[in-house]
Formats: sequence, C-alpha cells, structure tokens
Amino acid sequence: MDKAQRRFTLIILALAMAILNSDTNVMTPTLVNIEAEFGVTDSSIGIMMFLFTVIGALVSLLWGYFSDKASRKLLFALAVVIGELPCALTALAPNYAVFYALRILSGIGLGAAYPLVFAIIGDSFDEKSRPAATGIVSVAIAVGNILGTLIGGYLGAGGNWRLPFVVASVPNFLFIALFWIFSPESKKAASEEATRELVEAGLVYPKTIRLSDYAGLFKLRTNLLLLLQGIAGTIPWGSFFFINKYLNENKGLSIANATNVFLFFGLGMIVGTVVGGQWGGAIFRRAPRMLPVYCAITTLIGAVGVIYVVLWAPADLAILSACGFVAAGFAAMTGPNMRTMLLDVNAPEQRGAIFSIFNLTDSLGTGLGRSVAGLLSGALGLALSLAVCSAFWVLCTVFLLIVSLYFVADVEALRASMRKVADEMRQKAKA
Repeated sequence: MDKAQRRFTLIILALAMAILNSDTNVMTPTLVNIEAEFGVTDSSIGIMMFLFTVIGALVSLLWGYFSDKASRKLLFALAVVIGELPCALTALAPNYAVFYALRILSGIGLGAAYPLVFAIIGDSFDEKSRPAATGIVSVAIAVGNILGTLIGGYLGAGGNWRLPFVVASVPNFLFIALFWIFSPESKKAASEEATRELVEAGLVYPKTIRLSDYAGLFKLRTNLLLLLQGIAGTIPWGSFFFINKYLNENKGLSIANATNVFLFFGLGMIVGTVVGGQWGGAIFRRAPRMLPVYCAITTLIGAVGVIYVVLWAPADLAILSACGFVAAGFAAMTGPNMRTMLLDVNAPEQRGAIFSIFNLTDSLGTGLGRSVAGLLSGALGLALSLAVCSAFWVLCTVFLLIVSLYFVADVEALRASMRKVADEMRQKAKA
C-alpha cells in the first residue's frame, strides 16, 4: 500500500466510522417523543442501549478473531452494511418490539467494525505515524456521535424522530462502495520496523492468532490495565446519552438549545481528541513513560469539569456551552492515546483480537453508563445520576497512573519479539 492509498483508505475509514457512530446518538434529542409514542421509560431505553452496545461488542469478538484469518477489507465492509441497513429500516418501525430489534442489529454492525478499523490502521501506519492515524479515526468517531445528535436534534425538532435514522445511515453505502473499489487489502506486519522491508519484498508474516492466545493478551499488564480503565472511562460517556434530556428538563432548555449545548460538548470532544493525540504523540517521542501520566491528569480534569456542569453550573446557555466544551475536551484527550498504546504493545496478529476485547469492555462501560444513569435517574434525579457516572473518571485516573509503570517495558518487549520474527522470516526465505 503506497502513501496515496494509505491516505485514501484512512479518509474512507474515518468517514465510514463517523457515519456508523452517528447511529449511536441519533435518537437522543428526540428521546422524549420516542418514549411517548411507544409508552416506555428511561429505564427501558437504558436497558435497550445497554444491549445495543454489549451484544455488538460480543459479536466483535468473533470479527476480531477472523480479522487475522480472513480478508479485513471484506469483514469491514460487511460490518458497515450490517449496521446501516437496520438503522435505515428503523424509520419504518411500527412498534417498540421492531424498534428494539432493529436497534440491536445496528449495534452488532457497529461493534463488528471497531476491531477491523484499528487492525487495518496498525498494518498501514508505522509507530511514528500511528498517533496521527488513530487520532483521525478517534476524531471521526467523536464527530459521528455529535453528528447523530445534530441530525436527531435539528431534523427531529418538529417531532419527526424517524427521518434522522435514514439520514444517519444512507451516506455509508456510498463510502463503503468507494472503500471496496479503491482501497487495497492491508498486509499484516507491513508497518513494523523489523518486518516492513520483508513484507514489501513479498514475504508473508507467519504469525496468526489462536484461541489459546487470548489468555496471553490479559497477561500483558498494559493491556489489562487499559481494558479496566476503558470500562471505568466509558461509563461517563455512556451516561451522556441522557444529557439532552437533562438540559431540557433540569435546565429548562428547549430541544434545539439543548442540542446546541450538546454540540459544544461534542466540539470539545473533537478538539480534545485532536490536541490530545498530537500532544500524546509528542510526549511519547520524548518520554514514553509520561504518556499514561498525561492521560491520567487530563482525565481527572475532565471529571471535575463535568461534575461541575451537571451539579452547580447555572442554567445559562453560554456558561453551560463553555464549561461543557472545556470539560469534554480534557476528558477526550485519553481516547486516541489509549488506542495508540494498545497498538504499540500488541503484535500484528493480536491487534484485531485486542481491539475486539477492548470494544467489549468499552461497550460494557458505555452500556453500563446508559443503564445506570437511566436507573439512578428515578432514584436520585438525573443531575446526581450523571454526576455519579462522571466520578468513574477518577478511577480511570488511577488505572492510567499504574499503566505508566509497565508501558515502556511492554513496548520494548514487542520490538524485541518483532526482531525475532523478522530473523525467522529471513531464515525461512534462505532455506
């Protein structure tokens, strides 16, 4: 894959992930209307969205395993189609049972796509360029979450919650067609320093993932700690599913103005992801051990900021927007760096598997955030419920500080392992 092909593939992957992830939040601005039409509550919606994420993540384990066995290009294309077709059909749902089933199917497609996109990036970009590539895809995912809210909020402001589901899915059929026609298949280990020239010369990277290897992924300390912090870190993001309703009911904002405030939260996520990835890449090049420490600090600042917004910030559009922008920006800085760290400590054949597991833990946290926020809102009120969920970022901070003790050693271990595999490939070629 040459430079132009890598750029094109990255752009298409980013666009596809943005549209695919817009499905996650497309119903949040019109949640009141959906609940009223189908006669359901926050608790029912929270449980549905928990299943949306967790079932999709369980399916991604299968996709992650086969990402090392079959065409990653084919698997990614299938995942997008599986996600977007039921999303478009949601607009036709005649009752809550059909609506429920179509939501779950959309979640399956979203979950399946996640490990594939980062496995492709790992094979297409080397250690120096990965932070930028993962940052772009991370930004696309954040943009997708915002885009879904904007589509639902602005197109659904008049009460029509069905049209947004169509708008949030149709563009991806074009993007995935372009991906299928113009993006080449990625070659495993083509971006590793030790094996790049060998793969370019036509040698095949010999390692493949086995089911028995999954246990070894958890033995790698960086993996285990990042997976644990992923669960804690996504609970607050999951609870944001109810942020529009909170702004509407607790702060007295209209659906449109609540969407505007959420837009600033989303813009903060985008800026934080971009800046966080750039700063993280610079920190890694100078002092790799400080990368997890940097993530811990920004995560803690984000936690304090969000708790202030939901508990004490006045019901003023400008103040809520500004504070939400800053808080979400700091909280989002961890995401791209965490994905880069996972790529930097896992071998090429392990990346689809580790990202499928990460997607499971990530989705578990997101699903728990939505479910817990929905359940606690009845007992504590929505404001306190959101604050409790945001406090999980403090636990995230602790895990990230512990990661700093092991990260560098795990990076060096992978480099040594890849040099050994490269020697084996050379010897086999000479035989």
